[in-house]
Amino acid sequence: MTSSPNCFTMSFLRLLSALLLTSALSHGAFPTLYLKPVVLQQFHSPTCITYAPDGSGRVFVVDQPGRVYIIENGMMRPTPFLDISSTATTVAHRKVIAVGTGYAERGLLGLAFHPGYANPASPGYRKFYVNYNKAYQAGIDPPAHDGLGWTPNCTTVIAEFQVSAADANSADPLSERKMLLYAQPQSNHNGGNMVMDSSGLLYIGSGDGGNANDVGTGHNATNALGNGQDKTVYLGKILRIDPLGTNGPGGQYGIPPGNPFVGAGGGVKEEIYAFGIRNPWGLSLDDGPGGTGRLFCADVGQDRIEEVDIITNGGNYGWRYMEGNERPSFSSTMAHPGGTLTAPIVEYAHPSATSSSLPKLGLSITGGSVYRGAAIPALQGKYVFGDYGATSGAPSGILMGLEETAPGSGTFTFTPAIPLLGGNPFSARVISMGEDEAGEIYVGTKVSSGVTAQENGLPNGGLYKLVPVPTNPAPITLTAVKDNSMFSEGELSNGTGDIFAGTSSAVDFRRGLLSFDLSSVPANTRIGAAILQLRMTSAETPSGNPARSTTLSRLNQSWGEAGSFSGSGGVAALSGDVTFVNRFYSPTSPISWGEGNEGGDFSTSVSSSFNIRTELGYYAFQGPQMVNDVQAWLAAPATNHGWILRSDEGSPSTTKRFSSRENADSASRPKLTLIHATPYENWQAVYFPGLLTGQYLDPEGDADGDGIYNQIEYAYGFNPTGFNTSDNFTTTVTPVGANADLTLTFRRDTQATDLTYQLQASENLTTWTTIAESISGAAATGQNGGTILSDTTLSGTVNLVTVKRTLSGSSVSKQFVRLNVVRAP
Repeated sequence: MTSSPNCFTMSFLRLLSALLLTSALSHGAFPTLYLKPVVLQQFHSPTCITYAPDGSGRVFVVDQPGRVYIIENGMMRPTPFLDISSTATTVAHRKVIAVGTGYAERGLLGLAFHPGYANPASPGYRKFYVNYNKAYQAGIDPPAHDGLGWTPNCTTVIAEFQVSAADANSADPLSERKMLLYAQPQSNHNGGNMVMDSSGLLYIGSGDGGNANDVGTGHNATNALGNGQDKTVYLGKILRIDPLGTNGPGGQYGIPPGNPFVGAGGGVKEEIYAFGIRNPWGLSLDDGPGGTGRLFCADVGQDRIEEVDIITNGGNYGWRYMEGNERPSFSSTMAHPGGTLTAPIVEYAHPSATSSSLPKLGLSITGGSVYRGAAIPALQGKYVFGDYGATSGAPSGILMGLEETAPGSGTFTFTPAIPLLGGNPFSARVISMGEDEAGEIYVGTKVSSGVTAQENGLPNGGLYKLVPVPTNPAPITLTAVKDNSMFSEGELSNGTGDIFAGTSSAVDFRRGLLSFDLSSVPANTRIGAAILQLRMTSAETPSGNPARSTTLSRLNQSWGEAGSFSGSGGVAALSGDVTFVNRFYSPTSPISWGEGNEGGDFSTSVSSSFNIRTELGYYAFQGPQMVNDVQAWLAAPATNHGWILRSDEGSPSTTKRFSSRENADSASRPKLTLIHATPYENWQAVYFPGLLTGQYLDPEGDADGDGIYNQIEYAYGFNPTGFNTSDNFTTTVTPVGANADLTLTFRRDTQATDLTYQLQASENLTTWTTIAESISGAAATGQNGGTILSDTTLSGTVNLVTVKRTLSGSSVSKQFVRLNVVRAP
């Protein structure tokens, strides 16, 4: 099986005959990181992020409805690697149970590649494994595990597939070999994450089967153990199998002899590796360079506590007898299950757990990874994980971190919110995390709670990468130049006071407005991300769930801010203030918002949304629509009227209060951080403006038919949609006695700082030698006998490089030369 290299490489090769053939671990605080958008608005609900161990650098993203996508060089290939969704074009390929626009925990949930995937000599060659839910088929699928005759809600399937022998980017959906199936009593708590160790053993996270408190139909009603403690069922466990073995039930997989309950008898499942698990959502092996080999598991709690565990052979993690380190009230009559219960390495509480002394951070944990990459040295050895943020309403994800106090100590320092450029928590749900082959960490997000629900007419799943904060160019941070609040109960304003959004106890509206001056942003700047940071200083608590959906939308008309001030709410507006009725208030000649626009004239498209609870502090709004807003304002400054901030207006007492630009603490003022697009993103935006973030542009495409691929068009600083008659690649051979001087020229764009240009020579088209190189926009340097004669401006940002190399011996009679271009994602 062949695969592409880690970074996309494009070689421009020409052949001439006759004389010459030529061509075109440190310990300490978490560093501040940037969540760089990789792919947005192209898949629905990313339940798993992983890689194939084949040196390709490709990232594989599992989409819950039943598809696996490949991210290659920062772009998502448009054709799925695997499509086994309920809507697959071929009926025989349809396997995953249907999911829709509502919240759901079923679907395609896990993916793991065999360590021998790229090795033709390995029995695991071309094989990978998935975990999905299918519709239950009576008489075909395993029946109710307790023999009580209930009808399963669905069936979990652990299956093997193979990649196509002819195409490394396409799996064969008909190659499925079902290995392990077990019934699910309810639709939730399926777990689903899987990892493989270096010996080819597959670890499977299995939830307790659903329902609350691990009770009810299908939850061991006989002795109240719950599925978590019942070792005769697969549910509520970490399972371990050998996919290539045959000594398991049905001979479809093997039972590793080191599993803790091999030979236990009494119906105990020998596939069990650990038990007492509620709903594992995030398994990861610390198996990168310098790793400990430990298996980390994030276990989603019931209604009070979320936890991270280190899974050990035979470990009992307490559920349903324990939730974290607490004894829950629903298990008060349950006998101790016996033996030692393994405590979590960290736990945190839900906001509603009022009696808990733990930090109240989130509602549903999402497991992450121990960082073993090379790009962020200060992150080395630290475990990064997240929280989904909310089960309904707008999103409010958070990234957290752990670091072991000393190697092998088993004790960890907990960072409840790792530093992120623009703020943490942020306006997305953290649904999955994973790594690429280099050990760099990715975060899978979504905006809605519904699986296939859309945002502004597009899927709302996203893939981000944790990277160092950009330095060249550095982010642009702006403070609001204008902010105010409107109050529906009269001509009230708060021009120099705090910003309010939400409702009073009488359901009167408060809406905040804020604007940023973009005139200091350099002309022709392309924005890769825009993040609005607000500091909430107080929040009213409505009855029931205190989390309130708070949205940001683009304003269509200008508005005013005058000197009105209130320490706690609205006051009588002054001339020039904005009010609910008038965008510029005046006792004599007000300018209204217009009929039907009372309360603000704003876009129906939501720019960003956030599920803000009562916890005070900083919140970061972000999203692709915010980027579109800012880019539109840069192109047409007269349309820059800022955003309107609204909180839940359907319930009483939902007001959120935020620091304004007048706050004495400058750090508390509203901040807009703009991150520059990468050079390639900028080039795409100019010539292919309709592409979404990470949307695929074929590097070997040739839209203008000039024989120059897109990637080379970018490298040469060309317009890929206009025919180019000359590429300035020239070769000259000058005999010098028995030798010959080879002189070549090639173009390079000094602004393409994500490219490496390599001028290479070969006598046989097999072994290539680099004779000139330019990295990250730097001047070209000669290598291996190559001499740079000049590297000077041709036009604009494009330079023409001239290289000479003296040939002797056999190389005089035959030589191949190519320009190799490598782009880092």
